[in-house]
Amino acid sequence: MKNFFMIILLVFLMPVCLAEQSKVTLEKVTVNPNDIASIKRGAKFFATVCMVCHTLTYLRYDKIAKEAGIAQNKTNVNVQYFGMSPPDLSLITRIRGPRWVYTYLHSFYVDTTRPTGYNNLVFPNSVMPNFLAPYQGQQVLVEDTSKHLYSTSVQWYDLLVLQKQGSMNAEQFDQAMIDVVNFLAYAAEPYRADQMRMGYGVIGFLIILFIVALLLKRSYWKDITDD
Repeated sequence: MKNFFMIILLVFLMPVCLAEQSKVTLEKVTVNPNDIASIKRGAKFFATVCMVCHTLTYLRYDKIAKEAGIAQNKTNVNVQYFGMSPPDLSLITRIRGPRWVYTYLHSFYVDTTRPTGYNNLVFPNSVMPNFLAPYQGQQVLVEDTSKHLYSTSVQWYDLLVLQKQGSMNAEQFDQAMIDVVNFLAYAAEPYRADQMRMGYGVIGFLIILFIVALLLKRSYWKDITDD
């Protein structure tokens, strides 16, 4: 009876384990709230490409957003793809994380079985059209993916190959996506840089206060010891 339950347990858990092992590893990306130039470039790219469908409801009155033309962005979008409205991206990096967004933007590939003609490794069966194709180009799955099926560290570039070059080369597209992620991280926390500077100031003040308190304590205890 014990063996029977073990077999049943393995039958149910094996697909879960295999699915977990075949997940694409999220790429590391550096988010720098002090890199204003990168944030502004990302804002312009977002205004040009992403704002057609997506909103940034909580960033409507931001100076950088206004300079990029995002201030005119509507709070509600009427665009729908297959019955689904594109989500607001104000907090996407807080919800998904910068690494998820960065890897997702790189992982579109041609899939003729999908209504949009594309699929995504990070978010399979996504209904989002690949508006990045004119910049990145068209990617297709490698012919033999079996060697990566059970790998625990498979990267998106292990499974995809560029079939047709876009208007940007690989380095230019990667930098553009870093800028977009940096901007979206800024959109989620517009005052992060100010908070970090304030935090350093508070820590510095506490260190000075600690030194003063320590010297004061030694001075008091010296008089008590001498008595």
